[in-house]
Amino acid sequence: MTSLSFLELPIDPAEGFPQAFRLALGEHTYQFRLYANVAEEIIDGAPGGVLDLPTAGAFLVLSVDREGPAGLVTILRRKLVPGVEYPAAELVLTFRTMLLDLRNLNGIGSFGSEIVGGVSLR
Repeated sequence: MTSLSFLELPIDPAEGFPQAFRLALGEHTYQFRLYANVAEEIIDGAPGGVLDLPTAGAFLVLSVDREGPAGLVTILRRKLVPGVEYPAAELVLTFRTMLLDLRNLNGIGSFGSEIVGGVSLR
């Protein structure tokens, strides 16, 4: 890992997944989208369970688009793994915690999900 200083992303797990937000950083504004991909058998087997992602059959995906005069430009779309730094054009992103309560799949509420990620300019 580098010695970059990361700004915590404004992810609100209580809003559920998928979720999206805009963030102005440096000279640009970005659109972030997060969604969880969870196999049906996991959902059926433990409808209120908490998953430490990624795990067999479940993972979190991040998509980042830069807003510009010509429209959106996708600079990242990745399956996430904690502790990995993801370069995305002029950004670097990392995630340290990815706990997903299955009730937050298409559902709003404070159930114990915790997604902590950061972004830095290169």
